[in-house]
Amino acid sequence: MNVFVAHFTAECNDHVTHDADLGAFNIRHGEEAIDALRVRDIFEEAGFGIIPSIYAALPPAGVIAADAFATIEGEIISDLKAHLDEIDGIYLQLHGASDVRGLECVSGEHALLKRIREIVGEHMPIAVALDPHGNVTAELCSRVNIVRCFRESPHIDTVETWRLVAEKLVDLMLHRRPMHPVLRKLPIAVDGERSMSAYEPLRTINAMLDEAEQDPRVFSSSYHVGYMRHDDDKLGAAIVVVPNTPADRAWCEEIADRVAAYTWEHRDEFTFSGNYAEPADAVRDAVAFAGKTAVITDSGDNCGAGAAGHNTQMLRELLAADLKGKSVLVAGINDPAANEYLGTCKEGEHVSFDLGTGEDVYAEPVHIEGTLKVAGDAQVGSRNGWRVGSSYTVSVDGTGVDVIVLNRNVQYGTMGQFTAAGVEFHDYDIVVVKMGYLDTFLIPETAYHTMALSGGATVQRCEDIQIRRMFRPMWPFDEMDELMLIESC
Repeated sequence: MNVFVAHFTAECNDHVTHDADLGAFNIRHGEEAIDALRVRDIFEEAGFGIIPSIYAALPPAGVIAADAFATIEGEIISDLKAHLDEIDGIYLQLHGASDVRGLECVSGEHALLKRIREIVGEHMPIAVALDPHGNVTAELCSRVNIVRCFRESPHIDTVETWRLVAEKLVDLMLHRRPMHPVLRKLPIAVDGERSMSAYEPLRTINAMLDEAEQDPRVFSSSYHVGYMRHDDDKLGAAIVVVPNTPADRAWCEEIADRVAAYTWEHRDEFTFSGNYAEPADAVRDAVAFAGKTAVITDSGDNCGAGAAGHNTQMLRELLAADLKGKSVLVAGINDPAANEYLGTCKEGEHVSFDLGTGEDVYAEPVHIEGTLKVAGDAQVGSRNGWRVGSSYTVSVDGTGVDVIVLNRNVQYGTMGQFTAAGVEFHDYDIVVVKMGYLDTFLIPETAYHTMALSGGATVQRCEDIQIRRMFRPMWPFDEMDELMLIESC
């Protein structure tokens, strides 16, 4: 038997002004694509041949350009058609939060799955691994047999989930039977910063799902937080439980209803966790912390949710504050013009420039007089990072502030990214990064963390976001007492 595999992931924020073109994707083909999926051994040990299509991963960004998606979708569909007579099952790693310019249904994943199912027919096994911060609907569930997302946020179980879904698909391909997901879509729309898996209510929700998966009647189960950084009729959380056999459906519906009821009853617990404050107060609190290294997350400019990374709000707060001799690194600010200017300068040279694109009040330019400390590379990727541009670290005259100047949005979340830029995380008392909750790999390095409730494309007060296409009423946008499911299947 042969399995067809592909990867298309993108988390798109339509409040970002720049579209993502094909060059913004990490693209791999052939054997490299198979290796990037991290599931080769599972299929090969089952005796399956692997037919790869494209591996296309976009770091969180703005809307995907139409021609970029057309290329990725076209390659997957072309490969599928070319090998249709050889394929016994389909394995896909998707996200659930893409937004394609000009696409009527908004979501690239939903459009892609529609085309795939039309081509392969009603009964071909299709398994999909998703990010919990993606939108799931009854329509999507009707087109796949297995759908499972990561449990953890931050996503420490990404590869584990990819491999679990691959194992589930092997089981289904070796023991073919009808398999159709049960879905309960909830009128709850909150961001990841209010739904971290270490805290309630998601901790208990995940425990309920873990317990459910111990039952042989339950093939898989997951809670999908959803995504709300672009206007879409698919918004809202979802519970998906996949029955092992058709006879197990009633039991899985009971589990889905039980988890839905618990989630609704505990919806007020979807709140910010840990330390958080207005920008000036976040700076004050980080300065007051006696140890190192303290981290301030610039949550309104969270590159991990697609923001452009160009806001200067936190830099301005730092330059206006009494830092009490503390050393600070701002990692980093995306300004292509400033980055290009610094590319003409030498390390150790005095520099004078304006930093900030001026696209809105949050990206207001700041005049910088300083020294080019080091030139380096901008990297993305949680493990084996890849270079996406240049970085220049400037020490601002008369302050303890260094700032990394970039030519694209980068979320600094790993020690390797700082090293690639030519700086060391623990050389600083305070580091400002463009994220909301701490990245998985930054947590063990951080002695103190506070989330600055800054403004911008990823403002954390989600009730203030204008979303017109979503189901209403929707909590917390609307006052609601009774649970009204958006849809179920």
